[in-house]
Amino acid sequence: MHRARSESPLAVCFPLVLATTLFAPWGMANAQSVSWVGASAQDATTVATRADAPVLENRVYALPELLTLALDINPKTREVEQEAVQANLAIKLAKSQYSPQLDVKALGGIQRTPLAIPPNVSAKGYFVSSTREVFPSLELKWLLFDFGRRKGQVEEARHNASAAQSGLLGAQEKLVFDVSEAYFEATSAQGQVHAAQKALDAAMLTEQAVVDQKKHGRATVVQLAEAQRQTAAMRLALTKATGTADTAFATLVATIGLPPETHFEITPPADAPATETLAPIRALIDEALQSRPDVLAATDKVAASDAKIETARAAYRPTISMSAQVFQNIGKISSDGGPYSSIDRTGNALFVSFEWPLFDGGARATNVSLAVSQKTAAEDALAETKDNASQQIVQAYNNLKTSLDNRNQALAYVHASELAYQAALDSYRRGLASITELTSNEAVLAQAEASQEDAEASVGIARAALDLAMGRRPSSH
Repeated sequence: MHRARSESPLAVCFPLVLATTLFAPWGMANAQSVSWVGASAQDATTVATRADAPVLENRVYALPELLTLALDINPKTREVEQEAVQANLAIKLAKSQYSPQLDVKALGGIQRTPLAIPPNVSAKGYFVSSTREVFPSLELKWLLFDFGRRKGQVEEARHNASAAQSGLLGAQEKLVFDVSEAYFEATSAQGQVHAAQKALDAAMLTEQAVVDQKKHGRATVVQLAEAQRQTAAMRLALTKATGTADTAFATLVATIGLPPETHFEITPPADAPATETLAPIRALIDEALQSRPDVLAATDKVAASDAKIETARAAYRPTISMSAQVFQNIGKISSDGGPYSSIDRTGNALFVSFEWPLFDGGARATNVSLAVSQKTAAEDALAETKDNASQQIVQAYNNLKTSLDNRNQALAYVHASELAYQAALDSYRRGLASITELTSNEAVLAQAEASQEDAEASVGIARAALDLAMGRRPSSH
């Protein structure tokens, strides 16, 4: 078969059209991620394929290190990351409609066709045409003008992608809160162990004081038994506190996304200032409505519904498109079993199409009404999201204020209990206080120290909850 040669202007211009298509300005720009972990949505597939859990060193880790680790390996955000990837790919898919479609086709076969012919030409009144043909072709289809259809679809995809990025950010911030809460619970439980150990030390000190008094005849066997009972109770409390601390640490490990056998140490949170000034709640609400991921996502959903309305309305407008074809006719033809004649020639075609639907049974009107209804629903969802955000901020704000007050009261309670216990111990050694007074002050001191650990953890959790309600970055922890 001979190489086909084009004999039409279209065949000459076709490479130029194709080159223009390849360098058309409708290529998708790299989507920019709003994720504060430093990975774009396109990198999510890389995140998803990394090792499930790294090998941690058995050393002391601070909260920021644990947050970074959780954001890197926790499977909770994998699904949301893939949704963000898909949303960004939807932009690329919508933009691809601006480019022409180029297809290579080939049609081949044989055909035997009886055809009528005047009797004065052939006595039979017909003849049989036999053909053997192959039609390789290169086809171009290009929608030139659609008066807003593709633009609306691209805008809708962009806003949906932005909403997906906000959803990813919200999932990451929720993970930060979960890990922070588990961290503060774990440090509080470890603090309870230290408090229980101090209470046991105090009980043992009390028991030794009773033993010393008994040697000098100033304490009875009953008083010694009471002191020993208090020591045993403190040992039991220490055992329970240790078990609770182990459970809290296991919860932290699971929340991060590490294997259950993982072991490492955690550093206690830094001491918070004795007094803390909170911004006015109205200012916090205003800030949150500008930065919360769920509010941003709901806002993008409203914008996406606006773009969808424009797309639906654009269906009322005409479309103008161009189609072109370059083909090669390679074949043979024979009439009534005679010798075959061959052809190997190039053909081409160029068409400009104008299409304007006039009646579709109400489909376009229904699509517009559906898009308008979806926008109304998106606006209602945005209003509800803002209301929920305001309520969550008020609740988190009040919880933090209460936690700060409780922490200050707990510190004062511990200080007063320590003074009272030391005074009772000194008095008992001088024979000025009873064993009941001493053990009572000892129990109060143990309770005060445990309450202080709870108060410190409550402050950390309440602050993390306020950050979550505000939509803040984890650096604020």
